[in-house]
Amino acid sequence: MATDYVEQVAGALIEQLKAGTAPWVKPWQPGERFMPYNPTTGNEYHGMNALWLMSRAESHGYGDARWMTYRQALESGAQVRKGEKGTAIQYWKWQGLEPVRDEYGRPVLDAEGNLMRQLVRYERPRVWSAAVFNAAQIDGLPPAAARPALAEWERRETAEAILANAGAAIRHVPGDRAFYRLAEDTITLPARNQFPTADGYYATVLHELGHWTGHPSRLARDLAHPFGSEGYAREELRAEIASLMLSEQLGIGHDPGQHAAYVASWIEVLQRDPREIFRAAVDAEKITGLVRSFERERSQQGERAQESTLERSGEAEAAGQGGDAAVRIRPPVLIEEDHPSMTPNDARTYLAVPYAEKDDAKALGAKWDRQAKAWFVPAGVALDAFQPWLPVKDQVHIAVEIDPRAAFVEALRDAGLQIDGLPRMDGQLHRVPVEGDRAHQRSGAYTGHLDGRPSGFIQNFRTGAKTTWTATAQVEALGAQDRAQLAAEAAQKRHDRAAEREHLYERTAQEVEAIWTTATPVEAHPYLAEKGVGAHGLRQDALERLLVPVRDADGKMWSIQRIGPDGFKKFYEGGRIEGGHHVIGNLDQPGPVLIAEGYATAATLHELTDMPAVMAFNAGNLAAVAQIYRERFPDRPIYIAGDNDHRREAEGKPNVGREKAEQAAALIGGLVLLPAFGENDAGSDWNDLVRSEGREAARQQLRGAIAVAEREQIVARLHEANGREQEPDLSHSSVQTADRTQTADMEMER
Repeated sequence: MATDYVEQVAGALIEQLKAGTAPWVKPWQPGERFMPYNPTTGNEYHGMNALWLMSRAESHGYGDARWMTYRQALESGAQVRKGEKGTAIQYWKWQGLEPVRDEYGRPVLDAEGNLMRQLVRYERPRVWSAAVFNAAQIDGLPPAAARPALAEWERRETAEAILANAGAAIRHVPGDRAFYRLAEDTITLPARNQFPTADGYYATVLHELGHWTGHPSRLARDLAHPFGSEGYAREELRAEIASLMLSEQLGIGHDPGQHAAYVASWIEVLQRDPREIFRAAVDAEKITGLVRSFERERSQQGERAQESTLERSGEAEAAGQGGDAAVRIRPPVLIEEDHPSMTPNDARTYLAVPYAEKDDAKALGAKWDRQAKAWFVPAGVALDAFQPWLPVKDQVHIAVEIDPRAAFVEALRDAGLQIDGLPRMDGQLHRVPVEGDRAHQRSGAYTGHLDGRPSGFIQNFRTGAKTTWTATAQVEALGAQDRAQLAAEAAQKRHDRAAEREHLYERTAQEVEAIWTTATPVEAHPYLAEKGVGAHGLRQDALERLLVPVRDADGKMWSIQRIGPDGFKKFYEGGRIEGGHHVIGNLDQPGPVLIAEGYATAATLHELTDMPAVMAFNAGNLAAVAQIYRERFPDRPIYIAGDNDHRREAEGKPNVGREKAEQAAALIGGLVLLPAFGENDAGSDWNDLVRSEGREAARQQLRGAIAVAEREQIVARLHEANGREQEPDLSHSSVQTADRTQTADMEMER
């Protein structure tokens, strides 16, 4: 495609949000067909493709909801008009029919000579693209067949069946508020007679039912965000897109007026993270599917449900409750697609077990988590016997023991963010520098809240790490049951976050694999030309951004780093970065291994020495990568070629590049190689040195740095062995050092 699909779609929707014409912020009349569909197959387009096609129809003035491919138009006896351009859509296939092959890889034929096929579930999704045209771009198509509009009583009957079968607790309170409360799992609405039409009532209740599906016992979305926060806006985006889909399917129309206040927040969310619209569309499809399943449940139950209702009504009358007693049908259990990335490896349910009752819990099969200091039920064990210990969320009163801002700043610094003074905990997003940032860079972000139990969110864009923080509590005054519940809640949240993070890593790995597969191998690029290095295994996307793979020691790709023509770098969001790296050169050749921070530095070192160079992406990741290669090569020399932030050090600030390199080297018994610069030289890494002083001067300095590092290591080892304070006689060791240096020189000159 000419532009990146994600950014193209998000950019168009942002502009339409600003203009009030995005699909889910436009009003639609009851019975109006506005969701895009393919008239050839009769199928509706789903998720992001549906929103994208609606957006294109709005921007181009198409009044027809029909979309089809060029070939489908021809097969229908119609013709796409000359000069019309198609709209690109994408979809992923997780399984497909593949030829059956024998042990030699040859296709297997059946008795009639036909190729045999089998259904195969792919390890990674296959991305498919197609170009479709709106009916308004096609000549010779007959008018769209009218879809019979449901009568009002039919629309009401369908909506009432959904509400009855869902079993949601709905309260009607005179006023102007409609909301879902997670703690009570209830929906509150104004009185029915306050709504001008029945369709308006059902549109509102179905929107709140969309939030209701996010409860942990249903679709388990993260709903615990205060009003006005980014998380709150994200959830409203999902519920409103689901309302759009449901309103068309049920024929009740769509009135977004009451949610117009979220438009500014949605614009901010999408500008910060364009992929959020794709995730929101996927969740909206899940919401729609669950809500519609309650309608289907009614038709499947048929007479059996009616008989059950009559029997229960009779029992209610016999008990003196009258025949109008409400009958709630248990919602169906939804089973996710059986794909490895969708199934947690270690699902646990933590328990609030007081110390005095631990033996009872243990006898029933509970296990003790030493790290979390809480009891849990292992995966696959029924919870019925553990009901007395299942924690009730947010029922413990928490008293914060210290100034939460002081505690929060420590968490920020632990994540690598650089904070002067106390953080601003006003619920707003704040950008700050992180370790390794240069002047004016702000690669860290945080949000803090002081209301309720103080909490916050931390993100380091250099490392890709995301962290949530909650203030510690004063628990000594709590009773045994409350302390156990607090421990269970904390352990469950940590466990769920870890499982969710692993799930996100797996899904992101599949996404970047698909992006990498369709990218183009690159030889020349403005960034490479500026840095004076070659492209060692890199690729380029449609926006001319370099793609650097982030792999683990086994070669699995977990993320990618994008480098624009202007040198701007950004990781693909949601990927695993810690321990991830990119190898330049052949690691199978004997000799030292070089580890550096950025791509230009690693490429420069490899080209100067012909040694394999490993790119760790940032200073904070040097130690993790170094440990990986020390385990892989226990006897090979490993050089940590760190950045030398000498200008910062001269200003009294930490020399982060040197400190992180020294820490990594000390961790694995490696050697540190730092470039040396003049006082007024703004450079910090080995690539900067080459560009300022030339390749030969940099090569000579690198030789000297290796010799000095090896000599210092020998001195340290002899001191340790002999237990002496004075410097030993190094006449024999000097010969070894010279030999090693000569070997390094030969490797550099090959």
